[in-house]
Amino acid sequence: MAKTIKSSGIKGISDDSDLSETEYQQFYDDTEDLDQRTAQETKGWNLFREIPVKKESGSMVSTAWVDTSVKVLKLVAYIVVFTLVLGSAVLAKGALLFVTSQLKKGREISHCNKALALDQQFIAVLPLEERVTWLWATLIIFSVPEIGMFLRSARICFFKTAEKPSVGHFIIALVIESLQTIGMATLLLVILPELDVVKSAMLINAMCILPGILNAFTRDPHNNRYSLIIIFDVLAVSAQFTAFVVWPLLDGIPALWAIPLASVLISLSWWENFIGYVDNYSAAPIVYLDDLRKSLKKTRYYSHRFLCIWKILLFMACIIISLRLQDDDPFAFFTSVGEAFGEREYTVYEIQVTFQDAYQGALEYVLTEGSFSLPVAWTTALWVALVQVAAAYICYEASKFACKILIQKFSFTLAIHLVGPVTVNLLLVFCGMRNADPCAFHNAIPDYLFFEIPPVYFLKEYIGREMTWIWLLWLISQAWITIHTWSPYCERLAATDKLFTRAWYSGPLVDQSLLLNRSRDDSEVMFDEQDEKADNVSITSLDNYRKDVKPSDNITRIFICATMWHETKDEMIEFLKSIFRLDEDQSARRVAQKYLGIVDPDYYELEAHIYLDDAFEVSDHSADDSQVNRFVKCLVDTIDEAASEVHLTNVRLRPPKKYPTPYGGRLVWTLPGKNKMICHLKDKSKIRHKKRWSQVMYMYYLLGHRLMDLPLSVDRKEVIAENTYLLALDGDIDFRPSAVTLLIDLMKKDKNLGAACGRIHPVGTGFMAWYQSFEYAIGHWMQKATEHMIGCVLCSPGCFSLFRGKGLMDDNVMRKYTLTSSEARHYVQYDQGEDRWLCTLLLQRGYRVEYSAASDAYTHCPERFDEFYNQRRRWVPSTMANILDLLTDYKRTVQVNDNISTLYIVYQMMLMLGTVLGPGTIFLMMIGAMNAITGLDNINALIINLVPIVAFIIICMTCKSDTQITFAHLITCIYAMVMMMVIVGIALQIVEDGWMAPTSMFFLATMMIFITSAMLHPQEISCLLYLIIYYITIPSMYMLLIIYSLCNLNNVSWGTREIAQKKTAKEMEAEKKAAEEAKKKMDNQNILKMFGQGEETSGSLEFGVAGLFKCMCCTNPKDHKEDLHLLKIAHTMEKIEKRLDSIGAPPDTEKLPRRRSSMGLRGDTLSMLPEFDDSEESVDIPREERDDLVNPYWIEDPNLQKGEVDFLTTAETEFWKDLIDTYLRPIDENKEELARIKTDLKNLRNTIVFAFVMLNALFVMVIFLLQLRQDLLHIKWPFGQKITITYDGDTNVVIIDQDYLMLEPIGSMFIVFFGLVMGIQFLGMLTHRFGTITHLLSTVQLNWYFAKKPNELSDEAEFEKRAVEIARDLQRLNVDDLGRRGVDESSVARRRTLHDLERARSERRSAANLDANFKRRLTILQDSDPNVVATRLPSLGANPTSRRATLRALMTRRDSVLAEKRRSQLRRDSTTGYIYDDPMNELDSVSGRPSAFVNRGYEPAFDSDDDDRPRRSTVRFRQYNM
Repeated sequence: MAKTIKSSGIKGISDDSDLSETEYQQFYDDTEDLDQRTAQETKGWNLFREIPVKKESGSMVSTAWVDTSVKVLKLVAYIVVFTLVLGSAVLAKGALLFVTSQLKKGREISHCNKALALDQQFIAVLPLEERVTWLWATLIIFSVPEIGMFLRSARICFFKTAEKPSVGHFIIALVIESLQTIGMATLLLVILPELDVVKSAMLINAMCILPGILNAFTRDPHNNRYSLIIIFDVLAVSAQFTAFVVWPLLDGIPALWAIPLASVLISLSWWENFIGYVDNYSAAPIVYLDDLRKSLKKTRYYSHRFLCIWKILLFMACIIISLRLQDDDPFAFFTSVGEAFGEREYTVYEIQVTFQDAYQGALEYVLTEGSFSLPVAWTTALWVALVQVAAAYICYEASKFACKILIQKFSFTLAIHLVGPVTVNLLLVFCGMRNADPCAFHNAIPDYLFFEIPPVYFLKEYIGREMTWIWLLWLISQAWITIHTWSPYCERLAATDKLFTRAWYSGPLVDQSLLLNRSRDDSEVMFDEQDEKADNVSITSLDNYRKDVKPSDNITRIFICATMWHETKDEMIEFLKSIFRLDEDQSARRVAQKYLGIVDPDYYELEAHIYLDDAFEVSDHSADDSQVNRFVKCLVDTIDEAASEVHLTNVRLRPPKKYPTPYGGRLVWTLPGKNKMICHLKDKSKIRHKKRWSQVMYMYYLLGHRLMDLPLSVDRKEVIAENTYLLALDGDIDFRPSAVTLLIDLMKKDKNLGAACGRIHPVGTGFMAWYQSFEYAIGHWMQKATEHMIGCVLCSPGCFSLFRGKGLMDDNVMRKYTLTSSEARHYVQYDQGEDRWLCTLLLQRGYRVEYSAASDAYTHCPERFDEFYNQRRRWVPSTMANILDLLTDYKRTVQVNDNISTLYIVYQMMLMLGTVLGPGTIFLMMIGAMNAITGLDNINALIINLVPIVAFIIICMTCKSDTQITFAHLITCIYAMVMMMVIVGIALQIVEDGWMAPTSMFFLATMMIFITSAMLHPQEISCLLYLIIYYITIPSMYMLLIIYSLCNLNNVSWGTREIAQKKTAKEMEAEKKAAEEAKKKMDNQNILKMFGQGEETSGSLEFGVAGLFKCMCCTNPKDHKEDLHLLKIAHTMEKIEKRLDSIGAPPDTEKLPRRRSSMGLRGDTLSMLPEFDDSEESVDIPREERDDLVNPYWIEDPNLQKGEVDFLTTAETEFWKDLIDTYLRPIDENKEELARIKTDLKNLRNTIVFAFVMLNALFVMVIFLLQLRQDLLHIKWPFGQKITITYDGDTNVVIIDQDYLMLEPIGSMFIVFFGLVMGIQFLGMLTHRFGTITHLLSTVQLNWYFAKKPNELSDEAEFEKRAVEIARDLQRLNVDDLGRRGVDESSVARRRTLHDLERARSERRSAANLDANFKRRLTILQDSDPNVVATRLPSLGANPTSRRATLRALMTRRDSVLAEKRRSQLRRDSTTGYIYDDPMNELDSVSGRPSAFVNRGYEPAFDSDDDDRPRRSTVRFRQYNM
């Protein structure tokens, strides 16, 4: 018998419970609560606490006002979009019916008598010319959407990739589109003109007969309500069929018998969307139609380049045929155009009414002799057509926007369903007003035009006798056939092709086409439901659905890959805080799924990797051993501090586990959320260092070893790679988890997306940081947004970017990224701008790179002038080199990449041209500014500006970097003052030339663009304050910086964060000896020189008196650089001696050579042999033998804390050795090769600088000469001319002189050029900003009816929506339990400070474990005070009622999970094999138990931390027994 539990330890379970240990298991294990406090921390005198407080800085700045604003904006979007969809659709339908009302031959309409005779009645008869204008209006209404579809198809075919259809499929598409066009022409030209306008509006709701039939034949027979659904389908089809006969029989008009033909042919246009459930048992015709639908969708854009033009021509042919059927000249459609659209008149006839029956609608009259000829408004037809086209397009765009931001039910579906009723009612009102008074619309509509008014005066008679009540059946049947639009399942920001079956709309029937084309989600839902039985952890990618692909393969996996070098403590803390926030978010999502059974579409797996370059230095005790440097120690020391700041309580993580590795070492932490953070310590003597090689490390490790070496099928690896993302970070980045989620959204939306980046905000203080704030803002607002919209972003910055694993693994990407620089240009392109080169490789393979303005990240920027210049010294050449690489290979790139067009390449060429000639443009601007302000002539202004530029170029080519930067700093300050003068000069010039002058207009337009851009980015509007700093530094940043960067092209050092390397005692001793010898040599030379025996050929005779003066005689013109150098060496000798003394290095002692690992690199055979020195010291001073893969010295460093020591698996060790041997072996310092590269870099520098100087010099010379002779060669500016009027009294003549502004041609071209670039970027910014707002609105949910799906209205649904936030509240570390806080925040007088301190003495400090914290709180939740729980868990709801309901649902779910846990434990004990068997079998076995909740939200993978075994850091995948 099993033991009974004497004390459960959990509230709500009595001590005498009869639950056995096998039947009941606690949610948490007390073994996780490890007391980590030292003895000092429990002493009474040392109980005082320092609790971290919440800091609002960087990414954690409060955005409550932004969140509220977005919610308000979404509420406004609901209302505005609803109004736009409904209003535009009603207007479009009304305009269409107005057009068709004028097409009836011989139509007579009552005419207003206000302008004729008030006591008479008149009618007007529409002539053929008037009908021709309305036939052209009909053609325009039909053709404009087809032209739009043609342009869209042409763009995709030319700039992207469109699949070519087979001949058979093209013929089928041609037949279908032709039949649909004939049906539309029949409706518009034959049927609707014969009906009154109200019946016409009603009949349009009977155009979905074929979708109704397909619905009935393709329903899912496995649905529990299949029979009931089929009954409704039959009723809906029957209701649609009544339109075929009811009015043809009632009215007796022959033309109405064309209604069946028109209805069937028009509904044929929407058949693709109503092929529902299809499986292997479906009928052969249904399967064929499903295959045909898929093929037509893939080839639609290719086919429609021809079909759209064909449809327009066919519709014109139908118009000609309709004229022939009405016994009119069929070619009058063309021959009467000139007369129809010209000045003409129409005739109004006076009539005498002889009989009128208001009930029957009968009206008899006779013509009298009176008539009038009045002018026609021949443009009316065109205006009505324009209104209809504009309204239809607005309806389409508004509907698409509603679906993208997930407000479809209210703002799209409801609005479209209301179009018919609203239109009918409005028409009844308007027709009633016009029937009662022919002059009701006298001033709004021409008197001879109006809708075809119903013949009955009384509504009751109209509904009954005319049988218009049957319209309700058509309306209801249409609603049933399109019922799928009430339950959308699209993701955020879904592509248009996903939202609608056909990517465009039908102009005449815009509301029906949008409603019937809205994609059904039957197939997606079908697969989702199957997937939920196996694994609901992630969204299944249907396109990758293979037989052997498991649902868990689609889990989003994020590998954080951060590169570090010499970051400061503050920078490390900001970075680590971002990691801890992401860990907390992932933990909340995991525990919500694992313990609450929630399906979270945004769930992801997380693992953090830090690659720390040059992490080792020579140890203090021996030159043969290495120890970690101060940056590694700083990282280890700051981890607890960063965790404490995130969790707002003192957190102490377990010491890191230490691994010796072939590349150096590894530290592994387990974060509070049970995710792993792995710090790879790189030893540059074992592996290649610098950032690019760190990236190669993690790409090959994570995508090669961790993915490709998995024993899985190729299909599974394909899906896993597509859902694996590398988050590339710098060691000083600061971001929120939501920033990563937004980038993941972009990746899920577009599978061709290879990389995505966010908005980078520079952090720092001082003028340089302020300048960069505005520079980054403009760069992102304008340039990156434009690149995103018209092509691809060219650079996804390595400080915060998300890369798709599958994209990096493609050919010519990851492998090519490992190329070692062997030529001069390689050092510039590959090593100086590695992130830009990686993006270039992705673009050249056809992948897209995007930018998300809503994904914010903060990085520390250079705060000193020299740091900034050195950083940009790397960026500028690498940017130019990569763009030139892309431009030179543009033909292949345009062919391969669908997102890069020739026009985009032209845009990039324009930017490159502006960059190259930018310094010359700024130089000319400075000349003009001096000329305008100081009155200097152009020649003198040229000389004054030329001197510092030439001097700077000479200094950059000859002097050291420090001298160059100092001189640049000096010139920058001078130019800043000159630019302030320029501002004054511009103001004076505007006053002198007026606002219409080119300079004034360009300056005003630039300022307006900046201000508008800032206003459209309200969170960043403060950047506008730094505009003045940006402006006054333009000469420095766009002229001096370019010169400095190109002149230092041969300098390939990193330039920033560089520090002096620690030297060994042997190296320091050698320096000391060299200094002593140099000093001794210098002293000997001084003595010998007194007797004329010195070796020096330079020198002088010097003497002085008491320091009052010094006289130098016989000086030699040669310099004393060598003497000065020797003096410096002598000066540093004492410092070296002191350092030697401090480390206790014995003089003249030869150290033992360092013994390398016995598991060394394969190519190094000597490393396999032990090395010993036979000197006496090896006997006298025994040294511990060390192996770098077993017991390296650094692993015993007390600064790394006392963590466990573990070892890599043999497979991973072999992988690292192979990788180092193949790609990452440290580069040998070959002096000859280094000399060659140095020479090549200088030659490249000289070539580039010469070309750059010559281009700018020629440009400046041409423009300057043209300005000098502006009086001969110029363009007169037509605006803002000065007019002088004089009067000559002698000749009695008034003389008018017009003084035009004169513009030299080339300068004017460049004004137009830069203006065009700014205009393109401004339009790109506006478009991208709209896309960003759309993205934000799609992520916001409002808690009201129309924002919820039908299955979201219950308490259980409300709980599921809040589950992740509830889990986040329950797992928090900064509270002791649900009843009290860790920090007393009550008023000072009421605080129980000493009680809290004493309680802290007795309490055990738990390990930082969010999972355990969640389980503990969930366990004690049942007996807690609900009021206290409500205040402690704000995520339960906004009001008491919703909080109580959510709490009840939480407790119910908790009990269900406990019950399921007990059953799972029993099954697990009774079965063999894997701990976690196929979840489908397990869930199916309990799905029939109504009392138990089945947790479909979490399936523990092999890397999971389930109850019975510890969590692994690796992401591994289960093998299923087939």
